[in-house]
Amino acid sequence: MTDKNYGDPKSTRAYQCFMGRWEGLCKTFDDKGNFLESSAVHMDVYWIDDNTWHLHEDFEKLYGYGPAVYHTDIQVDGKFCSGGNEMVQLHGTELTPFNYVFTIESEISKSTVYNNHYFLDPNNRRIITHKVRDGKTLIFQIQDFVRVQQLRPPVIASPEP
Repeated sequence: MTDKNYGDPKSTRAYQCFMGRWEGLCKTFDDKGNFLESSAVHMDVYWIDDNTWHLHEDFEKLYGYGPAVYHTDIQVDGKFCSGGNEMVQLHGTELTPFNYVFTIESEISKSTVYNNHYFLDPNNRRIITHKVRDGKTLIFQIQDFVRVQQLRPPVIASPEP
């Protein structure tokens, strides 16, 4: 059992749809669209408090770098969010309840990363990534994720009449 707060899966508040454990595959393409490689990605996303969520992202092989693990606390202000650490600085915006955009300044890839998150349904998410360095496209990536765990809030029994 976990003590992580995945929130109420029925909630419509911004960023709630990210909560849970996710398993994914990241496919990398060059600037001409040629496939380069793919790698597994593991994600665990949960609320720390009412306005902060934590992203644990584990790349088995981040393109051009190797294994990489990110732990990032992200502050929420309405539909906007921001956060960072020594590896990344990011900000994101909810455009619709199931479409989010993020801009990430990456120290690892020395690039600016533009991510579009599309929730295909509540348990399937696609991220389309465009990495830019010195004003030129470095790579494109597509990450497809399936939610494998989403704890529901405990059910509190009603008192007997």
